[in-house]
Amino acid sequence: MVETYFTKLDPVNYTTRAAVAKPDGLVSYEVREIVVTANILFGEIVGLLGIVANVINIVVFSKIGFSDTVNISLAALAVSDVGALVTLQWFNVIVNPWFLQLDLPFLPLEIQSLTAGYPHNYFVKVTGFITAFVAFERCLCVTLPFKVKTLITKRFAIGFNVAVFFAIALTMFPVYYTAYYDWKFDAKKNKTVLGIFYTKNINDVLGPSLFLTNSVVPLVSFAVIILCNIVIAFRLKRAAAWRQMSTSASNTVPAAAVSLKEKKMVKMIVTVSIIFIICFIPSSAMLTARALMPELSITGVYSNINAMVATYAMEMETVNSSITIVVYYRMSSKYKETLLLMFGWQNHTQKKQSKSQSTFPKMKLNDLKKLLI
Repeated sequence: MVETYFTKLDPVNYTTRAAVAKPDGLVSYEVREIVVTANILFGEIVGLLGIVANVINIVVFSKIGFSDTVNISLAALAVSDVGALVTLQWFNVIVNPWFLQLDLPFLPLEIQSLTAGYPHNYFVKVTGFITAFVAFERCLCVTLPFKVKTLITKRFAIGFNVAVFFAIALTMFPVYYTAYYDWKFDAKKNKTVLGIFYTKNINDVLGPSLFLTNSVVPLVSFAVIILCNIVIAFRLKRAAAWRQMSTSASNTVPAAAVSLKEKKMVKMIVTVSIIFIICFIPSSAMLTARALMPELSITGVYSNINAMVATYAMEMETVNSSITIVVYYRMSSKYKETLLLMFGWQNHTQKKQSKSQSTFPKMKLNDLKKLLI
């Protein structure tokens, strides 16, 4: 939550209504504004493309159908990514230094927390748990291939994804219970504006809540994703070694065909998981650093570094939520085929096949005419 509204000349803590010393740190305010603005502009461009891409993902998976439970989770993941990107778009607008210079009837850095910052964090956590569930499901496919269909049913997949959205929403309740918007007088603008206020018990309620939502919840999903991918890699390596040692061709050919299809799906999910891990390393490192170094907070000496790293971390989150369409298109033949048909496109192979099919009868007819003549 942004409790301090930093301006170039006089930062003011709106929680205590007292002026605070302008932090120096290792980076100047001017450098901070340049980096933050660049990160925000990049996030805006990628985010807009990502919203369109995830809407396409939802439509494609609905056309493919949900007979395979992984499609249910991937569609839910696309919904969560849309929410994360939309809220992040609003966040990028409201914290943009250019936007802050406008004469507005509200304090942008105070309004952003409940309307953009926390809603974005909510969808990011949902994305993490759904990604963990998809990785866990693929892990079961390679460890318990004959039982996974009975363990992860269509009803279970739908129920779990809905439960994730609902459960993560409950963890956000303390944030909205201890904060509210009301009118306040802003001495800098010399007028009454809309700002944020906090209840008296904010420290007692919000402290444990933020530890749970910002530390425990992300680390759990992070750990599950890493563990499942380690197990998947180990099992696939062992299965490949077993196939090489096998000598019975009649038994291994059908198995190889099935394993090849499953292997492609597993590789796609592993790729999505690895992208998630890479893109969320900056935010995880930032949260850890802030816990170990209080001066790295938004009110500390190194607040400028905090702002730059935070916007970069959100930039990486934007990439994670936007790049999945590329992964699906490159690694899923069914997704690629459905997407091309949806837009009325044909790939090169389809065109070549249709061309050969249309020219072959003509050649036979010409040969027949020559024979008759």
